[in-house]
Amino acid sequence: ARARKGARAFWRGGATPRQMEEAFSLLAEHGVKARLTLTNMLADEDDLHDEYLNAMLAIASRYGVEAIVYADLVGDYVRERYGMRCVLSTTRALADAAEVNRMTKRYDYVVLDYNRHKDPAFLAALEDRDKVEVMVNEFCAYRCPHRAQHYLLRPFECVAKRADFFDHEPGHPVIFTDREVRDLHDEYGIGYFKIVGRGVAFQTVLEAYAYYLVRPEYREDVKRMVMRAAG
Repeated sequence: ARARKGARAFWRGGATPRQMEEAFSLLAEHGVKARLTLTNMLADEDDLHDEYLNAMLAIASRYGVEAIVYADLVGDYVRERYGMRCVLSTTRALADAAEVNRMTKRYDYVVLDYNRHKDPAFLAALEDRDKVEVMVNEFCAYRCPHRAQHYLLRPFECVAKRADFFDHEPGHPVIFTDREVRDLHDEYGIGYFKIVGRGVAFQTVLEAYAYYLVRPEYREDVKRMVMRAAG
């Protein structure tokens, strides 16, 4: 199983081509697969001609960077013009397994709708499970009524969020325990998982990293070391 950490850097007009080059080069040097998040739900054809966007895409494409997209027109543009691999974002919220199967033929990866990623019938109906990703610690409540607004409006505090959003107990409707992640991999052959950290405190992100990526006996030590280094 492989884990990916989701993150966003808002650099609109704030990074020079040289800085972009240095950032992508450093990530590539350390074997980190970078992804550009291009999930604006309101993006249209005119946005694809943005000079800053294209400057970043041109540089990113030289370092094997991938793109996370919401709209097919954005995915097609990035793939055809820059040869980049594309990930269909969870913001598309594909609730139908047949639609996921169609999209795994079109995209390199598809991030599953968090409302369905614990549904056995849904998972069993997926054909290309080696091309899907699962968000293991999604913060929204199950079937959050404000889901689209989280991405359309910033900031938008989720009034439906559960107080136990990082609950490690088995059987949670959205969040996976580390054991459930392994079971999902073993039973369905799903090997890509995302650790969500958007819009939350550093301490919460650290807790997620330690829980999912570190053996239980080393978690507290790792967290203390990181906090000292961040100090």
